[in-house]
Amino acid sequence: MNHPAVSPSQKRLDAIRNRISLASPVWGVAADGEMTVTAGADEAAAQPVAVIVQGAAFGDAELLCHVVDDITWLLDRYTTLATRYRDATRELEKSRPKPADFAAECAMKCADAAFKKYLEERHGLERPLTDERVATRIRTVLNIKSRAELNRDPAATERWKSLRADFEQWRRGVSFQKAHEEQWHDQAVR
Repeated sequence: MNHPAVSPSQKRLDAIRNRISLASPVWGVAADGEMTVTAGADEAAAQPVAVIVQGAAFGDAELLCHVVDDITWLLDRYTTLATRYRDATRELEKSRPKPADFAAECAMKCADAAFKKYLEERHGLERPLTDERVATRIRTVLNIKSRAELNRDPAATERWKSLRADFEQWRRGVSFQKAHEEQWHDQAVR
């Protein structure tokens, strides 16, 4: 499977995650005139990793004292949001209507006896009304090389829609005519 190239932002995020995973899990601050930032496997094993000198700006000292906890919190929030985003995107994709598959629709119509009769009457399809003859006639009538063009070529799609509409109109006319013939037959029999 081909995976998309990793973006520079993703590489940096992966590097940050890696650095956090390699860092000691417990961080703290000890004050003895200067502030010492400590890190270790637990509080008892904490060792000094940085010294904030006396007179350092409060905001800078505060940032340094909380940087590991803040980055860990941000990474957790980012992961949660990224998961929610992917889930929402999948749901949105599911709810979007699938593009119409006119080639499949045409293939199904070509197997329909009424459609074959329509092609015979309106477009000169010769007997016997085989599936192969129907497919050949459709390609000629729609001016396409294959039904797949109905999904790729907007002009071919419009020709198919027009032919399909004409077929439906023809079918309604045939149904109307049959209904009246049956009605006339029933009246004649009485």
